Amino acid sequence: MDSVSKNPKRLYRWNRLLHLYLGVALSPLLLLFAVTAILLNHGVTPSPVIAETRVPIVWDETLSGEAWVKDILEQLDLTGEVVGRGQVRNGRTVIRVARPGNAKIITLTAGESEAVISDRSFGLVDTMRYLHLNPGPHKSPTWIGSIAWGWVADATVYITLILTVTGIYLWLVLKAERKAGLVALGSGALAFAAILYALIGL
Repeated sequence: MDSVSKNPKRLYRWNRLLHLYLGVALSPLLLLFAVTAILLNHGVTPSPVIAETRVPIVWDETLSGEAWVKDILEQLDLTGEVVGRGQVRNGRTVIRVARPGNAKIITLTAGESEAVISDRSFGLVDTMRYLHLNPGPHKSPTWIGSIAWGWVADATVYITLILTVTGIYLWLVLKAERKAGLVALGSGALAFAAILYALIGL
């Protein structure tokens, strides 16, 4: 009987510790996503600081497509999430290289031995917005930084699910909190249903 009675207590203790420390560890990321969600919802778009430079390059006509883009980026010593696969239209092509807090737009003209680089630097707020949106829908990250951040974003979702499950368990175990918890749960469910109904009815 002692071992049976100890098991629920042990499970409760481990759930409480898991809920507490995972919540503390995850709080900076949840804060980042919460703040940036508010900024995105209200359309806050800080203005970047823009600078333009011209850098000499070697236009290798034996290369094309992604191989050519890779060669140009290696010459310019640039890394980041690349948009633009080297399609040349009307003798010009544009490559965008983005990193948190910075985006470089490279404009090249066929036959010319220089690249025009528009350097756009962003502040902390827009850097967080970038992280919130990245990698985002319809994107397949190729830069190691974007891939790693995708893992962090996934981990944030999974840990939030664990916090939700352990929180429900702790609420069920604490008898004194059951009535208040039911009121809170019912209020949340009612608010969600009302918002969903309003959106569907629009």
